[in-house]
Amino acid sequence: MPSAVPSSGKTIKNWILNQFQRSQSELIRKLSRTRSNIHFTFDLWTSPNHRAFLGVVAHWMDHTLNLHSTVLGLQRFRGRHTGENQAKHFWDIVKTYQITEKIGYFTLDNATNNDTALQYISKYLHDLGIEFNPIKRRLRCFGHIINFTVKAFLWGTNSEAFEMETESHRELQEETAELEAWRQKGPLGKLYNIITWITRSPQRRDRFEEKVIHALGTDTKALALVPGNTTRWGSDYDALTRTFDLRELLEEFVASAIRRNEDGEHDRLPSSLQYDELSITDWDTLRGIMDILEPFHHWQLKLQ
Repeated sequence: MPSAVPSSGKTIKNWILNQFQRSQSELIRKLSRTRSNIHFTFDLWTSPNHRAFLGVVAHWMDHTLNLHSTVLGLQRFRGRHTGENQAKHFWDIVKTYQITEKIGYFTLDNATNNDTALQYISKYLHDLGIEFNPIKRRLRCFGHIINFTVKAFLWGTNSEAFEMETESHRELQEETAELEAWRQKGPLGKLYNIITWITRSPQRRDRFEEKVIHALGTDTKALALVPGNTTRWGSDYDALTRTFDLRELLEEFVASAIRRNEDGEHDRLPSSLQYDELSITDWDTLRGIMDILEPFHHWQLKLQ
């Protein structure tokens, strides 16, 4: 009975990880006995908190001729959404499950980076002495093709570009209005804009975390900035505390982004950063706000 009661804050986490490892070992055993090759679907997904993941699903027939499908991985995806990067993440997953020699066909949507991904997967297999034709092994998602057909009928041959343009324009207007509203709140609003700009993009978030790791090492817990929110008590104080922990790195990151924009290497909405870049006076104001919030933060911790 005692083993069924959590003994520390890490107990449930350890239970989950142990169960995952047992299930993974069992799945590796099943995949080693498949009757057919193993076929795949994969796609990129960005979570509501702006972290990118690559989902990989395997499909196969077992020795009793029954069909099976299962998720092999929902792996954190770092870096640009290129085909080369997708192939690398996919390859890491299939190596974990020891099925590199059983790779069959792929059903993917019609994005060109998927073509590139299969070309790189073909190179990985070629290095193992396995022949793989990236064109013949790439099956097109029929649902995606139907969607393209309908969009072309409604909006013309450049329907996808048109939709992306209108969506980007709408998002730009909304984000510009939000940035201007927060900027009116002084240094704290400017800090909110900076944190939002960094954390809203998986690529920018990853670049900032890599910068922190390079400067502070992998043992640091202060990898990412903490955005304040309206639901978690003390989040504004936590945001300020983390910001001061990473102040020098944050200033360098913002200054670098502004320079890239001035040199023509445009990142999304970096021009707004020149209005949100924090001055020495802004930092002094933020320090004063944090000192005021500190006793309230301690009271909130006692009440939780």
